[in-house]
Amino acid sequence: MSSALVAAAAMLGSAIFHSFMSLLTKRAGDKLTFRAVSMLVSVALFTPVLLLSPFPGWEVWRFLLIGALLVWIYNLLMIATFERGDMNLVYPVMRGGAPALAAVGAYIFLGETLSTVSILGLAIASGALLAFAWPERGGAPKAAALGFAVAAAAMTASYSVNDAAGVRASGNAIIYAAWFFVLCAALLSATALVRRRRAILPLARQELGPATLSAFMGVGTYTLALFAYSIAPVAPMAALRETSVVFGALLAALVLKEPFGLRRLVMAVLLGGGLALLQVG
Repeated sequence: MSSALVAAAAMLGSAIFHSFMSLLTKRAGDKLTFRAVSMLVSVALFTPVLLLSPFPGWEVWRFLLIGALLVWIYNLLMIATFERGDMNLVYPVMRGGAPALAAVGAYIFLGETLSTVSILGLAIASGALLAFAWPERGGAPKAAALGFAVAAAAMTASYSVNDAAGVRASGNAIIYAAWFFVLCAALLSATALVRRRRAILPLARQELGPATLSAFMGVGTYTLALFAYSIAPVAPMAALRETSVVFGALLAALVLKEPFGLRRLVMAVLLGGGLALLQVG
């Protein structure tokens, strides 16, 4: 099996894990505490790697520090987004705005280029993903929710490009991911402690079960994505990961009972066609 197919399969797995993780976040009672507990459990899962692997050098740490800050901002934006809008409205925008931005970032910072066919596919896929968020007939978009969603998409694109460079500098996606989760857990836990104060312990106990499941999903989605980025160009892989929006829409319809509709099925077909063009190009 070629490295391109292996990377594509890894990124599809990452997309599925991400959609389930987002569903759990959307359903959480206290989303900030939920994300903090989830990150701490993720660190526990990576403990063997942290103990048995060599300590990264500065050429890796500079990417880890930047990436952790970007993901901290992303988490706060994601929480604000989910608190203001339905998953079927905001999740496609959060994920759909990222591929084009990631392609631009990869072009500027990593020197990657795309063919004309790939650019066309990227444009179709990104447009289809964004169209998922357009309200059904008679509905009206929520400006605040969509604004936070667009900002979260920008953070997704930023940390995708940064982490692609970081994992290549590291040479080992697992070691990079382990230290990345340590930094992310420290930032989110500190934020939760400051904001929740004495309520943090009862809230953490309340969120522990679903947050633990989310941690497994988070480790899976992030590690698979890093692996794909380490062996394939960033822009096509970032776009392929955004198929999570289709899985997320299905989960929102089945679990949260949010509408899906024929129009969004058509958008899913366009999304698949755009991604196919992107891969062929």
